[in-house]
Amino acid sequence: MRRRAFLASTAGIAALAGCSNGESSTTATPTPSGTGSPNFELRGARIPGSRTLNVATQLVIAIENTGSAAGTFTSPFEMKVGDGEWKTAGELEMELDAGETGEWHSTEFIPQYLTTLHFRLGAFDETWSIEITPRKLDFSHYYAVPTGLYINVLGGSFESTYSPSGNETATSTNGTATPTPTTTPKSAPDGKTWAVMLIDVRNRLEEPKDTPPASSFVLEVDGERMPQHQEVSDNPYEGGELAARTVTRGELVYAVPAGTQARDIRVWWEQSLPKGDVKAIWTK
Repeated sequence: MRRRAFLASTAGIAALAGCSNGESSTTATPTPSGTGSPNFELRGARIPGSRTLNVATQLVIAIENTGSAAGTFTSPFEMKVGDGEWKTAGELEMELDAGETGEWHSTEFIPQYLTTLHFRLGAFDETWSIEITPRKLDFSHYYAVPTGLYINVLGGSFESTYSPSGNETATSTNGTATPTPTTTPKSAPDGKTWAVMLIDVRNRLEEPKDTPPASSFVLEVDGERMPQHQEVSDNPYEGGELAARTVTRGELVYAVPAGTQARDIRVWWEQSLPKGDVKAIWTK
């Protein structure tokens, strides 16, 4: 038996294996071999209904030769992205003996943009769809943006009063140590506490890249957006140009209801890029 995989040539697609569409008795036109006659039926597929960004997968399709002779099953395999046009992604081909069931495996591919991927097996006019959803991560796990950035919400702390770094000493040109003025501690509004989140953004490319602004990060408590207060921090995260192979790190400060716990919050970031939309969500 020979199996042929297709190459997913459309940039930014992907999925995750796992779900099956069940059994099917749809038949396809056979290619005879020797005496008797082959007959091909679609027996099932492991193609998920949804998967998150940046996870590699394979599509699996099972074909059975229910005829009385060996034969070669061939079929175009097509795909389209969102509301786009159907395009041929490759050809599915299997040599199957009478009574034999074979599995075809696609090459692995990775989704990079939020969309719906559609696939069609021409011999049976059978279609499947995969919804690509936001990347979901634990705090301290990075999201790889297609532009070349790594974005990581490292975690944070709850503080009723934001305490700056305090008195630090600096050495002048003449060697004299002088104290840096201490910023006055800032109390959270009544009924609120500060959620201080630490953000790490890395440029993995050999060229400068723009980093997202602080305002593009959203913190929610039980689904409700919380106001951001970057003026509170003495080390606020700031977007801007980031040199090649370098890192920027800073704080995002939000006013959240007193008593909020880590499991109550989620931080997300989204952006529309030239090739599509992206979104990552961090929770505990």
